[in-house]
Amino acid sequence: MKLRAEVKKAAQAKRWATRLTARVRRVLNAHPEADPDNVRHTLILLEQPPLERLQRSLIRGRATAILRK
Repeated sequence: MKLRAEVKKAAQAKRWATRLTARVRRVLNAHPEADPDNVRHTLILLEQPPLERLQRSLIRGRATAILRK
């Protein structure tokens, strides 16, 4: 039973990743100058509730600021 649930979860994750990849490609085809990692990150955030979206973007922004120094 546990194995079946894990297999189902893995299949769902794979389908989600495939859909995300397709969406990233569509955006990049329309905007080739866009950064693929930023596009991917933005599309993931748009699936999250607003508060979680804000928290994740702040974490990413802090990490970017630290790396610039």
